[in-house]
Amino acid sequence: MKKTIAAICALVLFAQVACVSNVKPQNTPAPTAELTAAPTEKPTDGSTTAPTAAPSEDPSGAPTAEPTAPPAPAVVFPTPGRLGNLVNGGSVLPEGMAYFVLDGESDIHYVYDRFGELLTTFTAPSDDFNCWSDSAGIYGEYGVPYGYCIKRGEMMPADIIDFANRLFEYRKIWDDEEGYSEYSEYYGFVWTAFWDKKLERRIEFDRPLGFGFGAGILPVDDKLILIADRDVEENGEQVSYTEAIMLDENGKVIGDFDPEPFGGIDMIEGVFADRYLLVKADDESHPLELDGDWPWYRKYDLYSLSGECVMRDCWAVPSDSFHYWDGCGRGLIYANCFINRQGEVFDGELNLLYTVPEGTDLSDFNIVPSEYSSIFHEDYCCSYTVDQEGIYAGVKDEEGNWVFKVYNPKLASDSQPETEPDDEW
Repeated sequence: MKKTIAAICALVLFAQVACVSNVKPQNTPAPTAELTAAPTEKPTDGSTTAPTAAPSEDPSGAPTAEPTAPPAPAVVFPTPGRLGNLVNGGSVLPEGMAYFVLDGESDIHYVYDRFGELLTTFTAPSDDFNCWSDSAGIYGEYGVPYGYCIKRGEMMPADIIDFANRLFEYRKIWDDEEGYSEYSEYYGFVWTAFWDKKLERRIEFDRPLGFGFGAGILPVDDKLILIADRDVEENGEQVSYTEAIMLDENGKVIGDFDPEPFGGIDMIEGVFADRYLLVKADDESHPLELDGDWPWYRKYDLYSLSGECVMRDCWAVPSDSFHYWDGCGRGLIYANCFINRQGEVFDGELNLLYTVPEGTDLSDFNIVPSEYSSIFHEDYCCSYTVDQEGIYAGVKDEEGNWVFKVYNPKLASDSQPETEPDDEW
């Protein structure tokens, strides 16, 4: 019986082996339903492998890298805060001012209105030999920075002289193609045109008018008085004399101007507020001008165009002067306020403005308020300032607070400016 059972078991085992050899392997074995080995009854007393005395070397043979330094802290730049109009959309300029101008790189200039809105840009080089303002700044309605008329939106002619808040055009007598003109007896130049007070009309003279060496134009009482020296030949000799003619506001010649009621043409030294002639009085210094080295205030009498003296003992300081850079001009002045002997300051309407404090030294005091400066130039009638010295540019109020601020347009390019040989010094 035992032999029979043993024979049967041997046959079964042989059949199983034969079956296994014909089964293909599976890629992923099926999970077993239960553990195939019993866990150990208790943990072993210690690690079965002793720790090495030192870290083992990199199998690749490469040297061990040094520990890296912690990263440097990030550079933090100050935040700009608000830019543009900083007064909640209100005007960034005081009453009476219309524009402000910022310089850009090279010859570019930016024009903003009184609310800080960019109106336009223009290009114009700086020129120390013209009559225009040569800097960024704050301008009124008739501002002409760098020769650009903001009101008209165009560049003004180059050959212009501004005096007494008026603009006068001229041209040279000598022409490279035509030679001397018919006005060669004058010194180098003739007047050709002028502009009305609002810069709306360019008015040509009936004919070019001689601009002699001792020349000048006085706008007074809606008239123009033109003074010029000329050389003429008499009996074979060159004779010099001064002539003066009067024109109306349309450039028409009215006739000769008679200077005798004013003591002669050389006694007329300027115009006061477009209404009166400044006639030289004497060389007396003002009682409040304590520094006797050089009198800054000149003493005048005011005369109407009809020859009537309306006020005496008026000390004035020029807010504008008539000259030409090539040497022409009589040195006429324009003033629109004066101080009397009692220290009272009057405006162009002969109204009292204020009284100078007692003890003031006029040698260190300017009686002319800012609003009495030339209407064509920067900072006319303005106590605010344009600041363009740092990374920001814009307008600051009287306390030095920004009311308009942008990134400085002069720093718009990283290119280096070209230096002239003289600049290297």
